[in-house]
Amino acid sequence: MITAPGMAHLLLLVLFCFSGFALLLPVSPQWAVHGGANEFGAGLVTAVLMATTVLAQLLVKAALRRLGWPRTLALGALLLGLPAPLQALNDSLWAVLATTALRGLGFGIVTVCGSTAVAIIAPRGRQGAAIGVYGLAIALPQMVLTPATSALTAALALPTIIACGALPVLALPFTRALGRAVETRTEVPASEQTSVGAAPASTVLRRILLPLITLLLVTSAGGAVLTFTPQFAGRPALAASALFLFTAGAAAARWGCGVLADRFSSRPLTCTLLAAACAGLILITVAVRSGQPPIAGLLGGLVLLGAAYGGLQSITLVQALNQAGTENRHTTSVAWNIGYDSGTGLGSLLLGLAAQIATFSTGFGAMSGALALIAVVVMSTGNRSPNEPVEDSADAAHRTTRRLPSDCQ
Repeated sequence: MITAPGMAHLLLLVLFCFSGFALLLPVSPQWAVHGGANEFGAGLVTAVLMATTVLAQLLVKAALRRLGWPRTLALGALLLGLPAPLQALNDSLWAVLATTALRGLGFGIVTVCGSTAVAIIAPRGRQGAAIGVYGLAIALPQMVLTPATSALTAALALPTIIACGALPVLALPFTRALGRAVETRTEVPASEQTSVGAAPASTVLRRILLPLITLLLVTSAGGAVLTFTPQFAGRPALAASALFLFTAGAAAARWGCGVLADRFSSRPLTCTLLAAACAGLILITVAVRSGQPPIAGLLGGLVLLGAAYGGLQSITLVQALNQAGTENRHTTSVAWNIGYDSGTGLGSLLLGLAAQIATFSTGFGAMSGALALIAVVVMSTGNRSPNEPVEDSADAAHRTTRRLPSDCQ
């Protein structure tokens, strides 16, 4: 599967791009505070990043049609990487916001192109495995860099760390080969093209609504943990260990569940992971009630939640692609990425609000209840969309080589 045309280039591209993204995600707000911004200004940095990410995700389809795959991928890598050294030169809030906005545009391009490309170039019958490995390549930078942020900022000057955010530029050599591989898979003789076109966005969203809601809820919990662990863990060493276990569990589960998605129905996998998420959140809820959280309970809860957080990312993407149909891959990719980014931001916002009004444990308890509710819905409705039958991943990957998706022309 890894030797499929374009797959190695895709994995290397996302490793470099997501390394630059993960490195600056917590550091750019800190740089703005260094320049005199208050807490609202620091939060605005992340808000601008997510807002321009979503904006770019909505515009990727037009960019692909005008520029083609190789140039669009190169544009995403450049926009994500080049503003980082410029940001290191000026710590004023407006300079940080401007460079962050450009980086968000690049990140939006990379995320949509990446998840669309993996669906296109996945070998027949291995779509889930391909998505799992793709997810692992995304999760590894977060697993390594997120827990290391505190140590890096203590050992190195902030401008030095921020300048390293130019890592996505190193992905440029892989954009041409990956773009050509994708275009080759989407170009078939006219005699083999079908008359089936892409469905309206509203139809696609109805088909994939349940996977998107599941993704939104679990990424909300994950975003809350990634944002506030240093606060509720209390001790820096415990916070670093907790973040490492959470991200490591997410990386392993994202890979493993992608492989399992090729062999089993997504319904039992989804229910199992949702149950793990609920159990993990309950353990975290109990642990953070005290000023000094018990290590075993907190770490155990984060491992369970991390596994669900990573696993459900792969499962929901496979499920959404299958339910939407290959001719709707681009719309599905955009919707899935927006759901992921929105969930991450929403979880941070809601848990921060809950902590201000009540406590962290109240917020985590509410998240556990929401995930339990969606688990009941999944068990009740299964995988079948009310409008479309679910196709298995082998059929979806096979049809990838036989049809020209209108959204990738």
